[in-house]
Formats: sequence, C-alpha cells, structure tokens
Amino acid sequence: MKTYKNINTELFRRYAPKKKIEIIESLSKQEILAVTSITMKRIVKEVGQNRYYSRDKYLWLSKERQTGNDWNSWFKGVELTKGTLYVKLYVQYENTDTDAYEKYTTFFASGEYNGEIKGADMRGNNRTYYYDYDSDDKAKALRSLLLEYVNVKYREKLNSESNE
Repeated sequence: MKTYKNINTELFRRYAPKKKIEIIESLSKQEILAVTSITMKRIVKEVGQNRYYSRDKYLWLSKERQTGNDWNSWFKGVELTKGTLYVKLYVQYENTDTDAYEKYTTFFASGEYNGEIKGADMRGNNRTYYYDYDSDDKAKALRSLLLEYVNVKYREKLNSESNE
C-alpha cells in the first residue's frame, strides 16, 4: 500500500471522499502526529461552525468519533478563538465532571500530555485531579478530527455514494 508522507498536503488534494478516508485510516501514528496547527486551522475554518455573534469557529467530534484516554477523559474537538486553536476535553473526576480547554500546540506537543484540574472533593476540600494523554491517545484524537473533517465536508457525496 502507498504511504503518504505529508498528510498536511495530501488532505487537501483532489481525491474522492472515500479515498481520503482510506488515506486517513492507513496513516501510521507518526504520520498522523505530523498534522500541523496550520492544517488544523484550515480544517476548522472550512467546516467548523461559527459561534453565535462571533467569528470564532469550532469543530466538535460526532458521538461515534469521540475518543479519549481510556481512563477519565474524552477528546471533544477543537476551537479557533481569535486565531488561536484550543482543544476541548471532557474530564470526569470523583462526583463531577467538567470541560477543560488547552492550547492545541501545548496538547499536541511531542511526548505525553499531563493535564490537571483544580476542584473540590465531595467534602469541599481543594484537590487536584489529573488526566494524561500519551502519543497513542493523541494520534487517535487527530485521526478522529481528520475523519470528522472529511465526513462533514463531503457529507452529501458520501451519503449519495452509500445509497447507490
């Protein structure tokens, strides 16, 4: 099978939507992690939804594409706010849960990402809760984002191809 060296350019070439999905699914972990923030900004600008009364955009993953660290958090999507990309995570801890935002470049930097949330436990004592994403978890999240991009952008074409 052909390997695709640079997904940052291959993703925007003129391939059929099904071919793009095949390309994304066949990428290695290193090729997926090579997705740049410039590529992600372009993706969010193309298919992201506008915030109400704002130029900011977001691209949330659909339920079937959401992925996480298989422990206590889910990767929900990316948001472009005033030119800066943020990652949205849903984190569960003790008796509650919350959304956490982190800069895209910080979250997808090489190595493991260790996040923390300051909160109160059930007795009101301040505690710190942690969530971790290793390179495998990050690669799964990026693959989901790329698949979401193709499925949102080419929704009509993919639906008409599946109905034939």
